[in-house]
Amino acid sequence: MLYYVYLTNNGAPATGLSPTWNALDTAENGTDKSGSAPSITEVGGGWYKFDVVFGTAPWDVTDEDLVGSIDGGSSLATMERYKPVAITKRGLALSVLAHKGIQTKSTGDVVYYDQDDTTAAFKADMTNAASTITRALAAPS
Repeated sequence: MLYYVYLTNNGAPATGLSPTWNALDTAENGTDKSGSAPSITEVGGGWYKFDVVFGTAPWDVTDEDLVGSIDGGSSLATMERYKPVAITKRGLALSVLAHKGIQTKSTGDVVYYDQDDTTAAFKADMTNAASTITRALAAPS
């Protein structure tokens, strides 16, 4: 899933930067995931993007969210240099609304697909108990 961050310098769009990850950790346990942090590329007009796929590094701990910060670089004003980032399963709900999901009738499992409608992004497994049905997100298999 693509994430975007907007960087400014003295209030104006900051272009031509090479932002880096200042930190990237699991939200619940603080496990350092910066070693597998995605690259950040410029979109234009002060906007930069990075791509994180649920179920793959750094988001391979599928029962936790990720939090971190992006460092825009020392050329930026101190108050504009660092941008907080939250990568959550709740954010995946937006991709569910926008992209194809296929549900298997026999099991109730749903596989949600990326923007290309062919690459599996994540899977919701169904568990049927006596009085409830539980959906659990998992990496696509």
